[in-house]
Amino acid sequence: MDRDTRSHFGRVIDLVFDYLSDVVIIQNEITSNRAILEIHAQFGDWAVRLKEIRADAGDSYAYYALRAGRVIIGFDNYADLNAIKAKYGRDYRRHLEEQIPHKHSRDKQHVELTDPFTAREFIWSLQQMIDVE
Repeated sequence: MDRDTRSHFGRVIDLVFDYLSDVVIIQNEITSNRAILEIHAQFGDWAVRLKEIRADAGDSYAYYALRAGRVIIGFDNYADLNAIKAKYGRDYRRHLEEQIPHKHSRDKQHVELTDPFTAREFIWSLQQMIDVE
């Protein structure tokens, strides 16, 4: 992986330390063909999980907030069957491995298609949600 990946991961780490507490960097590994950043932290009484993977085959991310082990909100671009069905309808079988940016609602009861998300947008959304709760 290149210098841009190392710089990007550095910016994500700085962002997390600026806005979250009890930050633990679980993995920050960069090799020639892939890079993984995984962080656990707290936002108030919410456990926050961030994971980004950069690879030649494509980039993936997962950003989740949990309370008592249950999803409050989550954003990822994994090949989620419900997201694939929402995007492609009856033709979903042809796209089973496609990464689809989407949002999970509380307890993953609903999936909503989104634009690709960043760690900064995720943290901003947490701040907006805490103001409402």
